[in-house]
Formats: sequence, structure tokens, C-alpha cells
Amino acid sequence: MRKAAREKTPPPAKADPIKELEQLQAANQADMSRAFSETHRVLKQAVDRAGPKRVARALDISLSLVYKWTQPARTKENPAASGARNPLDKLLAIFELSQDLELIHFICQTARGYYTPNPVPQGGSRVNFVSETVSALNDFADLLQFAEKSLTNDGTIDDLEAQRLRQQWNRLKGRLEHFVTSCEEGHYNSKAKEDEDDAEEE
Repeated sequence: MRKAAREKTPPPAKADPIKELEQLQAANQADMSRAFSETHRVLKQAVDRAGPKRVARALDISLSLVYKWTQPARTKENPAASGARNPLDKLLAIFELSQDLELIHFICQTARGYYTPNPVPQGGSRVNFVSETVSALNDFADLLQFAEKSLTNDGTIDDLEAQRLRQQWNRLKGRLEHFVTSCEEGHYNSKAKEDEDDAEEE
């Protein structure tokens, strides 16, 4: 009976790429709105650490403007706010308009870091926990093996080999971020799998 019920289940509807794009754009817009609402708090933390007077002198601006940067700016949603649009607001606006990742790379490199975008979660509860972990471990082993072979061949890791290692590492970081996100969202939970099976039987 259970097998017959599964056979009668109609195939899932095909994904609508236009709708998926609209959903992704809406999510990106929501993320950007949240970022704009946080800029004054992030900047205040940096200004407090550096000292408002030092910031004002270094940028050759008034102390009152520095303080305004660390307060919520006036918006349609918050017309009574007394703050001013700060440098982070302007930087976010430029990135939103251009989507130029070189801007983000430059900031990360200045902070002695490297930018790697998080992957968009795929799959869902059908993703297998064991296969995902084994695959990620294999990728890490491949990276280490490539580095070891590079050193064994001529005793050095040259620029091209270093670039390839960086590319492999960035892909692996993306996979691990996807893995952790899937864990956070319960994609591997056995309960989620059972609910999915029950839905298919109905």
C-alpha cells in the first residue's frame, strides 16, 4: 500500500526561474536593508575605539559630524532620526549599485583577509549527511595532497600553484559554509526526512 501511494504521487512541479530570481532579489534587498540599519552601530564601535576627536582630526571634519555618523540616519521609516548618512552607508550604496566585488576584495585585503562568498543553500532535507562530510573531507585531502606534491616536485610552491591552492581553499570554505548552514537549517535532521516522506505519501 505504501509503495502504491508513492507511485501515485505526481512529480514535483518544475521550478520557475523567474520566480526564483525574484525571491533571490527580494532576499538580497532585505539583507541590504538590514545592513543599512546597522551601519551607525558598526561605525560607532570603530569610532569609540579610535576616539571621536582623533577621527575628526584625521578626516578634517567636525566632531559633531562624527557623532552624527554614529546615530541612526533619517529615513522614510524613521523621519525623526537625527543622525547623518555615514561612510559605510555610502560604501554600501556604491556596492549595491555596482555589485563590484573588487570593492569588497580591496577592503578585505586592507584588513589582511580574503573575501569568499557564502553559497546559496541547495537541496534541503534530501541531502545526505555522510556523503556531504566524506566529500568535504576528500576535498580537503586533495588540497593537502596538491600542496605536498608541489613541494616534492621542486621544493617550492610557485605563484601558479599558490593561486590554485587558493582557489581550492575558497571552494572548500564555500562547501563547509554550505554544510554548516544546512546543519543550522535542519536539512540533515531525521525528523525533517520523515516529514518529507509523509508529505510524499499524501
